[in-house]
Amino acid sequence: MKWDLDGTLAARFGFDEFRTGQREAIETLLEHGQLLCIQPTGHGKSLLYQLPAVLLEGMTIVVSPLLALMRDQIQHLVERFDIPAATLNSDQTEEENDAVAAAARAGSVRILFVAPEKLDNLETFGLLTSLHVSLFVIDEAHCLSTWGHDFRPSYRRILGAVLELTERHADLRVLALTATADERTTADICKHLGDGDETLHVQRQSMDRPNLALSVEPVQGLAPKLERLLAIVGESTVVRDNSGCGILYCATRDQTEIVAGYLSANGVLVTAYHAGLTPERKRALQRSFVTGETRLIAATNALGMGIDKPDVRLVVHVDIPGSITAYYQEVGRAGRDGDPASGVLLFDEGDRAVQEYFIQSAQPTPDDFSRILASIRGAEAPPGLMMIRSRCGLHPTRVTVVLAELMEQGFVVKELQQRRQVYRLTDRSGQPDLTRYQRQLEVRTRELDSMFAYARDDEECAMATLRLALGDSDVARCGQCGRCTDCALEPAEPPAVRALDWVAARPVVVPEVRRPAMAAGRAVFDGTLRTIAFVSFMQARGSEEPLPAELCATVDGHVQAIADEHDLSAVVAVPSLTWRQRDVAAQWVADQLGIPFIDALAYASHPPARQGELTNNDQRRDNIKGRMCGRGIALPAGDLLLLDDYMGSGATLKEAGRVLRGDLGCDGIIVPFVLARVRWKLGNAGMI
Repeated sequence: MKWDLDGTLAARFGFDEFRTGQREAIETLLEHGQLLCIQPTGHGKSLLYQLPAVLLEGMTIVVSPLLALMRDQIQHLVERFDIPAATLNSDQTEEENDAVAAAARAGSVRILFVAPEKLDNLETFGLLTSLHVSLFVIDEAHCLSTWGHDFRPSYRRILGAVLELTERHADLRVLALTATADERTTADICKHLGDGDETLHVQRQSMDRPNLALSVEPVQGLAPKLERLLAIVGESTVVRDNSGCGILYCATRDQTEIVAGYLSANGVLVTAYHAGLTPERKRALQRSFVTGETRLIAATNALGMGIDKPDVRLVVHVDIPGSITAYYQEVGRAGRDGDPASGVLLFDEGDRAVQEYFIQSAQPTPDDFSRILASIRGAEAPPGLMMIRSRCGLHPTRVTVVLAELMEQGFVVKELQQRRQVYRLTDRSGQPDLTRYQRQLEVRTRELDSMFAYARDDEECAMATLRLALGDSDVARCGQCGRCTDCALEPAEPPAVRALDWVAARPVVVPEVRRPAMAAGRAVFDGTLRTIAFVSFMQARGSEEPLPAELCATVDGHVQAIADEHDLSAVVAVPSLTWRQRDVAAQWVADQLGIPFIDALAYASHPPARQGELTNNDQRRDNIKGRMCGRGIALPAGDLLLLDDYMGSGATLKEAGRVLRGDLGCDGIIVPFVLARVRWKLGNAGMI
């Protein structure tokens, strides 16, 4: 068939010509039907499925883990190119996903984006395989490979979808896209998608990014890291010239809040973005960043990987990522318009502990398999995911990994019971094969070692090192990275707010909650820092002594700040079996605000265990669920300050919010305020 590629490119997309390799890739896909395309970030991979989607009859399905990319792409497709597009993902409500499913069945969606975890949903899987699909696209295809840096068990479900769709549609085309796949990963992707033959064509392009200047800045400790970051951002064109925007990558949710808070305290407005925010908040922040209203954003990779924004002038890795391939993808968000851009890595040797924790969290053991099998076997009826997590007590990531493996190896099947997914054991005997995860541990450890070697090396060209690691050959020095130019940032003047002082006194964010509705609140202490003041408070909370004067002064500052933002009418305290200072502290806070303390909450029955004794947040949720009740005391109209001594998983605050909303009829804003925010371990008891 003769395809009018140039005419479609001009008429539908408004481009005069293809970028290097785009035409060849599209022609290969249309002619041969299967293509793995490996292109550098910012090279226009989206066009490789957008244009064929216009030419082909039927629907195009794009599986991508990048929710931000989905939102960004859908806006472009609908508003700019007049191509009907929608998405199915966990950030949407059940009603929103149902509406999209209905539109897909009706044939009114041309491109449907699907998060990989939705393929684990039997109802969604059945929907997709029932549609008239002409093109199936796998974004971030390296996630298919156990040799890749970012293997995801949910991607295994993709192979089943491709097989079933191929049986239904003999002319189905399959496009796999990635910016990071070395030769071994490429061969593994071809093995799975091409079924071992040569039907999957491979197109690889150079990973060079000649407009991107890379550098590594050694730091040691959080405070020096924050002050160095402030200097880098302050000297960037984003701040100095109000030109373009910047992404500050952080390894954890807490770190995004710390970075945004510290830079903002020094007059550089930065917004935090991470997966713990509500879907509405994430969508609003992404819109603000894409439109340029927000110029600097501190984010985990929940955001930046999916942002198709051409004028990112600066990408700073505040924390070292887990692999060179992840680093290349993330820093590659900079300079997508071809103009000069910078990528800076703040390198602290101590950051390795965070990445090793991520690796171990996803690394299952034989005992994990036994515990999950026992959790299913011991249930009175086939259990759902949350029940399994609560019964086994493992880290949630481990549970997801192990269940995916047990299903693939035939030990467990998943069934749909009135839109509820449950798990049932099969009659297969023997032990699961864990070879795949032994390999993954080796791969991820080796990748982390390579990332640290890149950061420590102060001689080899930074871009050349990345390109060699990603499969390029015959690379030359870039001539512009920090190692090629031997150009380092000059020492900066001491900041207006010193990081060490700010970290010790900073307000800690208590995240917003959707159900029951509670606003974002505050905590006085960050328990992970183990400051002297935090330790003193935790030791004294079991006594009936009043709060010390220094702590009272700090608490007063926080609650007055909350009062400036909300119309507070009363203080309500979470019931506690161990915080003996509760009533005195609640009355003191109420007196400072000039509002009443209403002791409206009580335990209907005591929780079976203390939250810190449990081993994951599902157990903590079930431990407290339904345990509280109202005392029958009327609440005044207006907003409530909900006080507790400390929060970990947030389950206790949510239970209190449930009673306030349901039993006591509160319709104002509930603002949580706690003395300390701690982090419970996952998979083990106790605090981090």
